[in-house]
Amino acid sequence: MFKITFITSNYDNSYTFNKICKNLIEEYCGDFEFSFFKSNIIDKSDEEYRKLEVDVRTSSIVFILLHGGVSSFKKFMNLKNTFWGKIPFFINTTISDENREFVEHGGVPVTTAYNMAKYYTLGGEENYKNMILYTASELGDKKYPYEKYTYMRWEGIYNDGNAVEAEENFIKKIAKEPMVVAVLFHGKEWNSKRIKVVDKFIEELKKLGVVPYPIFTNSILKPEIKSKGIKWVIENYLKYKGKVIPKVIINLMAYSQTIFSDPGDGTSIVEKSIFEELEIPVIQAMSTYQNRETWEKDIRGLDSEALTTGVYYPEFDGQIISVTCCTYESIRDEYGEKKIFIPIDERVNKISRMAVNWAKLGMKKNEDKKIAVIFHNMPPRNDMIGRAFGLDTPNSVNNMMKLFSNMGIKTEYEFKDGNEIINTIIKGVSNDKKWLTSEKVLERSIDKITEEKYLEWFSKLDKEVQEKIEEQWGKAPGEFMIYENVFPVPGILNGNVFIGLQPSRGMEEKAEEIYHSTDFIIPHQYYSFYKWIKEVFKADVIYHVGTHGTLEWLPGKEVGLSNKCCPDFNIDDIPHLYPYSINISGEGLQAKRRSNAVLISYMIPALTLAGEYEDIEEMDDLIKQYYLAELGKDSKVIELKEAIIKRVLEYNYNLDMNITEEDIRKNYSLFINKLHSYIEELKSSIIKDGLHILGEAPEGERLASLIYALLRIENCGMMAADEAVGKSLGYDIEVLKENPYEYHHKGKTNLMVIAEIRNITENIIKEILGEKKYKYVVEKNTEYKIIDESYIVTLEKNILEVILPKIIETKREKKSIVNGANGKFIVPGQSGYPTRGNINILPTGTNFYSIDPYKIPSRASWKVGIKLADELMKRYIQDEGELPKSIAMILYSGDTIKTNGDDIAEALYLMGVKPVWLNNGDRVIGLEVIPYEELKRPRIDVTLRISGLFRDTFPTLIKLLEDAVNIVSQLDESDEINYIKKNLKDDIEKLLKDGYSFSDAENLSKVRIFGCPPGTYGTGVRVLIESQQWETRDDLGRAYINWSSHAYSSNYHGTKLENMFVKRLQNVDITVKNEASVELDMLESDDYYAYHGGLTAAVKYASGKEAKSYSGNTSDPNNVKIKSLNEETARIMRSRILNPKWFEGLKRHGYKGAMEVSAMVDIVFGWDATAEVAENWMYDKITEKYVENIENREWIKENNPHALLNITERLLEAEQRGMWNASHEKLNELRKIYMSIEGDIEEYEE
Repeated sequence: MFKITFITSNYDNSYTFNKICKNLIEEYCGDFEFSFFKSNIIDKSDEEYRKLEVDVRTSSIVFILLHGGVSSFKKFMNLKNTFWGKIPFFINTTISDENREFVEHGGVPVTTAYNMAKYYTLGGEENYKNMILYTASELGDKKYPYEKYTYMRWEGIYNDGNAVEAEENFIKKIAKEPMVVAVLFHGKEWNSKRIKVVDKFIEELKKLGVVPYPIFTNSILKPEIKSKGIKWVIENYLKYKGKVIPKVIINLMAYSQTIFSDPGDGTSIVEKSIFEELEIPVIQAMSTYQNRETWEKDIRGLDSEALTTGVYYPEFDGQIISVTCCTYESIRDEYGEKKIFIPIDERVNKISRMAVNWAKLGMKKNEDKKIAVIFHNMPPRNDMIGRAFGLDTPNSVNNMMKLFSNMGIKTEYEFKDGNEIINTIIKGVSNDKKWLTSEKVLERSIDKITEEKYLEWFSKLDKEVQEKIEEQWGKAPGEFMIYENVFPVPGILNGNVFIGLQPSRGMEEKAEEIYHSTDFIIPHQYYSFYKWIKEVFKADVIYHVGTHGTLEWLPGKEVGLSNKCCPDFNIDDIPHLYPYSINISGEGLQAKRRSNAVLISYMIPALTLAGEYEDIEEMDDLIKQYYLAELGKDSKVIELKEAIIKRVLEYNYNLDMNITEEDIRKNYSLFINKLHSYIEELKSSIIKDGLHILGEAPEGERLASLIYALLRIENCGMMAADEAVGKSLGYDIEVLKENPYEYHHKGKTNLMVIAEIRNITENIIKEILGEKKYKYVVEKNTEYKIIDESYIVTLEKNILEVILPKIIETKREKKSIVNGANGKFIVPGQSGYPTRGNINILPTGTNFYSIDPYKIPSRASWKVGIKLADELMKRYIQDEGELPKSIAMILYSGDTIKTNGDDIAEALYLMGVKPVWLNNGDRVIGLEVIPYEELKRPRIDVTLRISGLFRDTFPTLIKLLEDAVNIVSQLDESDEINYIKKNLKDDIEKLLKDGYSFSDAENLSKVRIFGCPPGTYGTGVRVLIESQQWETRDDLGRAYINWSSHAYSSNYHGTKLENMFVKRLQNVDITVKNEASVELDMLESDDYYAYHGGLTAAVKYASGKEAKSYSGNTSDPNNVKIKSLNEETARIMRSRILNPKWFEGLKRHGYKGAMEVSAMVDIVFGWDATAEVAENWMYDKITEKYVENIENREWIKENNPHALLNITERLLEAEQRGMWNASHEKLNELRKIYMSIEGDIEEYEE
């Protein structure tokens, strides 16, 4: 008896194997036995796994056939550990390096395994039957007759239900057609599983008046199976006499065609997309392995397998991510369930319309094109028009207008600058309801959407959507943003270009409901705006400008949207382009996946060293004098000591350092060293020097400072600039850092030497970019001389040959803007933090993508995660004298992508679990316990508050973290060394008393991952703060819990488990969120206070006590830092917010620069409201610098008067809420300025 156990994934050939195996049993009576298991069912059921184990013990061989890698089969490692080496395994996945690994070690002779793999890869009933007979003959006791491989046709053209035979004539004929849309699908499916979907696309494209061109191919070039691959198909089917035939490609094939094509080897990302040379858009039409009923109900939109194969990998190619076009349905007969894909007709129509519109965009004359350019406007105030991270949006849009005009788009006039664009909008109609009467709104609006017109559009929405909008916003057209029964259109027209304001999400109107509800759909006006763009303005293409807007965050499925999803029915089928910051990866992917956007990455702003100013300069000078006096036993030491103490107290540095005057005096030598370090840290902090303008590279000193920031640490094998210059001068920077307070020569500490080398380095970079006289830079400083010039020579080479060309090529952003308007392909590229060793992601102007979710955490990030965990525990012990038992962490999708999983690694290590990687690569295939003897500390309980984006992006990591909890909870360890197990036991005991079954109690007790409800995003906190609909910090904590208590695990997808979340928070000792770059800080985004600040408020509300709250910093992965939130707030306040350099940089940007100041005040306020991090002196200094300082105040007023109004209003609110103990003088001055500016604005608006 030859017995084969099959373990297959959801998408496989199990039906065909069932049929073959049944026939073989009949043909060879008693010779064969077969059993079948599904990997996903094994993963979910311990009972099913036990059945599998019993079955495998009597098997002759185990076939594991997976669509995806073994990492998608969580119980694989258990199976491997039990049976590896005892029973032969034949493993075939879609991951080539896995197949190679398991061929070598699976227990099947290499030649036999090779032949088996060839049978399996070729596919079809005959090959599968002969594979089984061959396997039994080679590994069993009996020989069976079997045939050699049968080769199938992998490449071809599909037409009228058949493969075209006379291909040359067909291609010649179709090449003459004016508008052809190619439909690519897999060679195995041209007459089977997916053909109904292909036929539906053909039907829809014909209805739309274009010529469909269906082509099937096997992506991979494999001569041994006679497969020619995608590259051959491009050259031979998609081109005719060198000319590209289609205008657009709809691609039904999963994975990355670039990775699978030559030169791709199927295992790693290839830099240049296989589609780049075609210069036409490629649209990925996703399949789900769910059936129709499940897909329609499931908020996820795509199963995790389809998410990986149909979204992650196609993004590597630069494909446009569309929607789910088909579901996976079962047809049962005598051989079992046969699976085929069935089209979702309406979705196929949507994708087809998208393709046709992209094709038309490429073909239409430029003078006839209409372009919509959308400014984001969150919150919907007049000081916040064009809000976008790191980007001067008004001047960027002005650059775009020049580009459009140059390419022949009709415009009626030129704008002087970005300020003129904004002022023109404000003098028309904006989203700010505060200033205009109905009469003025209707008089100034560029167009009006009548009730009749809106009702016509509204009636076309899905009935369920109509009911929901009317339930929340009243019978159409509602009352929000409507004036005398018409909707105004916020924005301006300039020829064929509409510059509009993205409508208000309306959340501020519903703020009071945030405490008890999380379900908020868009108002009528939002939908009317996008319908006007499509139906009235008739835009050929739409640009949303800058990171980020609200469209992609609207309610609906998480990915693979339906026509009931808000982003889908708003963007509809309009070609969509989206300039996006290259270092905000996660959010950019959301725009791609939920609004069909093609991203155009833009450069980070210029960066600069904070340096010295005002009291920092004074403190630095006193410290230098003190050390020199101390070394020389100078009598001035006492005088200098007192001067330092006086100024430390006067300038509130004691509050930054959390130290009293008594403690300072008690151990002054320790204090002066810490102060010295702190001042040097402030001076060496990296801050923004202005904003980025689309397509413009920094010049002069700003360019030199940016290059310094890019080389602050090793970057892509290039030595850090300081290190190179240090070595050239005979110093080892790392050695100096290890002994920071040790005296060097002439009374200088090593920290002072490091600072001087830093200054020399900056000047050398300037000379490299200028007159190349870097020797003079050193020679004029008599204390240093060049010992080994080779390091500076290499630095010069790196700057001039690598870094500078990448920065100069920032102009590609403009090229991509133009290419997008011409309906052309936008090249793909990586995203991340250029200053964190990732300069290879430059230049910008790319349609950026994510990383492989199965390679998280990477080996490198595991090392960083360990450092983060160790430093966090060390800091808590320093503060509290004991090890923490429970930690709450914030997990962002973007941070996970940009660090390859530092935070995931930290969480795993805290629990005492580590990844198992495949071979020497980064592919994670399982987890293993770190023994207590190696860990040498208890396992810490970790609760994770994930963002909505993390939920959408990384279901695989949610499962990985859940597996870690399960593993640790089952260890035979005492409560004293396993806090997770202890807490689980306590929870189960209480839940049993409350009447839960043991199974439910166990499932509930194991939940450690919480987030917002499915299909929603955020914490509820930001809207409450912006709308002023809160009284106490507890209100914010209560709202946070309402939005955050939704559980995510194998058993729950967003189920609200408020009691369990509160229970977790009641035990929390630490809250932490890590930052991974100098390119942004926690006071630059309202998300940071909404998530982490909100978490601290929630812990206080739930437990009645304050947790220790920390900010981790891995901007230099080799030098991980942990600070309290108060310490980090003080560092940012002194190094950036109060720094004249920062404000001077913003002054280059007019309206947008003033907006940044207004946003900063909002964010400081938000952090203080949630986490109580702002001291009185901070409010005092902000007031003095930006309101009381006449020059600064007048500049803000001139460029963005609404910003000045918001700044004064927010500061007054801080005082009214008791957050700031302001002097009477300051209050009176603020009130006077507020009243004055309010009056000025009212007059201006009129």
